[in-house]
Formats: sequence, C-alpha cells, structure tokens
Amino acid sequence: MSRRIGLIDTPKELSPSTARKIFVWQMAFFAAVLTLSAIDNAYTVRADHAHAGDPIELWRPMVWESSSHLLTWLLIPAVSWLLIRFPITRQHWWRSLPTHVLATLPFSLIHTGGMVLMRQLVYRAVGARYDFGPFWDNWPYEYRKDFFTYLVILGSLAAFRVYGLWRDSHAAAGVVQATPPAGSMRAAAMPLDRLLVRKRNREFILDPADIDRIDADGNYVVVHAAGETYRLRDSLEGLLVRLGEQKFARVHRAHVVNIDRIREIQPWDHGDYRILLEDGSFLNFSRRYRSRLSHLFRQGS
Repeated sequence: MSRRIGLIDTPKELSPSTARKIFVWQMAFFAAVLTLSAIDNAYTVRADHAHAGDPIELWRPMVWESSSHLLTWLLIPAVSWLLIRFPITRQHWWRSLPTHVLATLPFSLIHTGGMVLMRQLVYRAVGARYDFGPFWDNWPYEYRKDFFTYLVILGSLAAFRVYGLWRDSHAAAGVVQATPPAGSMRAAAMPLDRLLVRKRNREFILDPADIDRIDADGNYVVVHAAGETYRLRDSLEGLLVRLGEQKFARVHRAHVVNIDRIREIQPWDHGDYRILLEDGSFLNFSRRYRSRLSHLFRQGS
C-alpha cells in the first residue's frame, strides 16, 4: 500500500518532467561535490608528499584525483538507472540490496580501469609514464574505496528521488480527477498544472507540457505523453477545458493535440487537413474545427 497525502496516493514513479529536473539537479550536485573533493584531495596529497620529503608537481595529484572523480561522475547515471529498477524501499529493500552489493564489483572495475587509462593518456601526452602497478594486486584496495563511494551515491540518489516524489505528491493535491459539472467547466480560472493518471496499478503525475495528444476511446480518453500511453475515464471536451484551450486544441471529434507539438499542417482530402506532430505521427484535422483554430494556419503558413 502506498502512503496517502490528503486524498491523493503518493506516486511510485516520477513524472517525466520531474524526472528530467531531478536528473539535471543530481548531476550538477555531484559535479560540484566531486570537483571540490578532487581539488582538496590533490592539494592534500601534494602536502603529504612534501612533508615526507618527496615533493611532487601539483599537476600529478590533480591528474590522479580528477581522473578518479570524473569516472565516478560518469558512472552516476548507471547507478541511477539501477536504483529505478531496484529501488530501496521499506517493502523491497531486502530484494534490491543484494543487487546493489553485486553492482559494486563492475562499478569498481570500470572506475579503476577507466581512471588508470585516463592517467596513462595524460602522462603520455606530457612525455611521462604512469605506472599503476599490477592491476589485480592493487584493485582490492580501490574496491574498498569504491564500495563506500557506491553506497554514498546510492543514498544521495535515493534522497533526490524521494524529493522528486514529494514534489509530485505536493502538486497532486491540486489535481482534479473527475470531470467538473458542465456549468463550472468554462468557469475554471486556471488550467491544470498536473494530471494524475493510472497505469498497471501505478499512479503517475504528468506535466501537461509533456502531453503530445489525447484520443477519445469510448467513455475513456487515451493520453499520449513522453512515449507512453495512459487511459483515463474522462471526456475529450472535459479534459480539454481543464488542461486549457490556450495550449491544447481539438482538431477532430476524436483528437486533441498539444499546440506546441505541431510540426506541420498539411492539406488533405475533401477540404480536410492532417497534422504532423513532433514525434512523427499524423492526425486528421477536420475542417469543422478550422474556424476555431485559424491562428494555427497563420503560424504554419
């Protein structure tokens, strides 16, 4: 059972819009943290060598630390992808945790091998030689550090994901699922900024900007967004009004489109038209709706 906030179930998946924002934020966060860590470690290593009577040029520890931290940063999307498929939750952590423990092995092998290769290339470019030593003799030492690093990344990504779910849940408080009474639909002051839909017993919160088109399907509508489809018990006209007729337009008795997704409007048979969307799909544009949407012809002409 999912936790409830007010009358809305907490979503188990991030909306496409929130997922994109969270990805950018977490990558920027790790970039800042790892950059500062690399610089600090490089100066610390140089100072340690100087205290031991073995001074070295600053560029050497900079290469060591920056190569290690850059490889770590490049591996973060892979860890994020694995966390989505094996989430650490109260119900399923005992099934997901072994997968993540095993994942530390390829994580460390890729990280160690990649940083050694980067160091060798940089050293060769300046006419020097980098010697990591026997790989399998030195890798266990690197693995111990990578194991801890993986857990820190995993915990940080989980925190970002929880924050994203909280944002979507907070937005869901203003989502209206049922079609309002006919007399009140046109009086709605503001269009919806989130749409709650269900699929495979899961709940998703869509940003209307992510919707490509909406098709009528009997007593349901089919929402096409970000390459996915969602069935929603609603009327095409009712959903159009609630989403806002400034951004969405009815082009056929069975189709509503996001105006921003229209690539072309092409003449078709018997005075009708067809619409080419950004995803490459075509929709019929009935001439009966042309008078309502004359601005589309001005934009497309």
